Amino acid sequence: MEPRTQVGNERNDAGSDDVDYVDLRLEGPKNTVTYQPVATHGNVATGPGQPKRKLITTILTDCAVLALSLAFVAFVVLVSRLNGVEIHDSSLSMTSWENAITILATIFPILFASVTSRSVSQLARWRLQQGATVGCLEQLLGSRTVGSTVTTLAKLRSFNILTLVLLTIWAASPLGTQALLRMLGSSVEPQLATASVVYFDNSAVPTAATSQATTPNSANVYQTWYRNIESLYMTLLLTPERIKSDTMDLWGNAKIPYLRNTEAGWTDLPLNSSTIEYSSLAGIPLNVVQDGNTTFFIESSHIKLDCTKVDYDTTGLKVPPAEEIQTALLSNATASLQTTYKIFYLPNGTWHGYNYTRTTDTETSWSLALNRFVDPVWLLANNSVPLNKTTSELLAPDTHVSERSRPLLFRNDTGIEAGATTLLFETACVEHFSNPKTTLRGYCGVTTEYVESRVSCSNGSSSTSPTCRVVAQRPSQKRNAPGNISFLSFPKIFDFISYRMPLTTGTMYNYQTEPSLYYLQDPYLRGMSQQACFTENITAETLGPRLGTLINTYLTLSQLSEVNRNDVTAINNTVSAETSNVVVLFEVSRTWAALCFLSGAALCVIGIVGIVCKHWMRGPEVLGYVSTVFRDSRHIEISPEASRLDGIDLSRQMKDVEIRYGVTGVTGDGDSIVGVGLGDRTAGAKYAF
Repeated sequence: MEPRTQVGNERNDAGSDDVDYVDLRLEGPKNTVTYQPVATHGNVATGPGQPKRKLITTILTDCAVLALSLAFVAFVVLVSRLNGVEIHDSSLSMTSWENAITILATIFPILFASVTSRSVSQLARWRLQQGATVGCLEQLLGSRTVGSTVTTLAKLRSFNILTLVLLTIWAASPLGTQALLRMLGSSVEPQLATASVVYFDNSAVPTAATSQATTPNSANVYQTWYRNIESLYMTLLLTPERIKSDTMDLWGNAKIPYLRNTEAGWTDLPLNSSTIEYSSLAGIPLNVVQDGNTTFFIESSHIKLDCTKVDYDTTGLKVPPAEEIQTALLSNATASLQTTYKIFYLPNGTWHGYNYTRTTDTETSWSLALNRFVDPVWLLANNSVPLNKTTSELLAPDTHVSERSRPLLFRNDTGIEAGATTLLFETACVEHFSNPKTTLRGYCGVTTEYVESRVSCSNGSSSTSPTCRVVAQRPSQKRNAPGNISFLSFPKIFDFISYRMPLTTGTMYNYQTEPSLYYLQDPYLRGMSQQACFTENITAETLGPRLGTLINTYLTLSQLSEVNRNDVTAINNTVSAETSNVVVLFEVSRTWAALCFLSGAALCVIGIVGIVCKHWMRGPEVLGYVSTVFRDSRHIEISPEASRLDGIDLSRQMKDVEIRYGVTGVTGDGDSIVGVGLGDRTAGAKYAF
């Protein structure tokens, strides 16, 4: 029996040249199945073209492939151009771009797999039309996913140029995804600019110390000044430890430390401000309006005390004998300076000030005295300037009025003999009102320390005031007055300090509540609750800087007595500053951006190859579909029109037809013919393992 399966409509015209049948013959000793070709010439009809609807779908798909591929490349280029651009909270926010990248990184592998799978299929179809080996076609059809590419390579045991190309193409998918996720970051860079900063000149005359009360009303005004100064002084003394050790005072003014190194070079200050000794609890007002970090240099001066000797008396007796303090001479000198050209004398080497055992109403717990002052000639006193006998006026105007009570007066003078000045500090700590317990007497050298400080201020856009700190110091490089001349060297100022400052908390009966004395023992006032005498713990090494801080604090507050505590409008200096505003910039990795761009370019090329192959093909799509199994099968009969359909169209038309792989017939010798046939006409095959 000779099996024959009808492929198309059977034609009985034996004389026709067209062959509509596939003849199966069993030839040779082994009954080999041979096939008669469908046609021996190339004039085989290609069938009708694609339907219009399908053509439109193909074009739309091609456009989508190109648009999505080019959109990915355009996005990569757009992200690359963000490098160095400042990040704002608007449309250029980092979050917006990160969200877009995350979404695209999720879509990209899906898009890449879809485009590559389509292009590989179209390339295999085109290669089939041109003629290709089975291995080539199988390798192309088996490379429509990353996993199938590797699996097909292993099964075919074929490693060639096509294998390298396919592996490289599929490697672009994960590489592009990772590059997309890693290409965009952020960096912080300073944005430099120049600015101006105004700061208070602390060489200003203490107004409250040099003003004269000429009427009862003005006397009341000065008493108000004094009370304000005393209130502010007490406030600073009683502030918590955190504020005392902070770089700024209560009002946001920058505190100036004592100079740690007298060498000419800069000395960096530690970041831990609690280890820094500040010259005053009241800082220097600054006017910093720029946002960001502002760095500038300021000149300042402060009194520095170097105590070399501290004497104690714990027996109730004054041993060694108390120093004699001349109160009347200092008071007379101050009064003389209120009226021009009166005579006064303050002999050097004698103590001038106010003893703590003054009158009953003004007794205090401690006192200050000084043994050297500026000569009256520098104060235009003691008839040092001749008068016009007719008008009793100065023959020439005074060009140094603003400097008469300031060390600045001696800045440009040479050959000035300024001897060493010593400050006497005395205090008595009593256990009972009438029983002196401990007397302390300290001797401290007085100098003026001129300092240049590098100040750094940080001012955020949301903060109301800047945060400033001194980051480095060095001795002033400008021409200054001799160091032995200080504000205390001027009689009117020292009279004010020595008289008013010990009275801040009242009379001597406040011996256990005097913050100034507790500060000398411990700047953080941790011993204020104890009842025992506490002055025994004060040493010469600690007395100098701590007492100097108290005097500088009181002096600074008196300089600012007429203005707000943080006002710089009275006497100020203007300096140039460098503003470093920290900005956050987009940072694009060139390496990852290049890899991401190459992945996008590969996607475009792959998509274009698929589109070109799609439109070069003239036959139906037959590869990769189940319908290919029975399209040209001799066991299943289909019409010629159906054989020209694309694989998916043919499968759709025959989706309800049951097919089976098994025995479809027998040869003349009784051997089974195995293949794919209709389900009801194909018997199951038995296999021996």
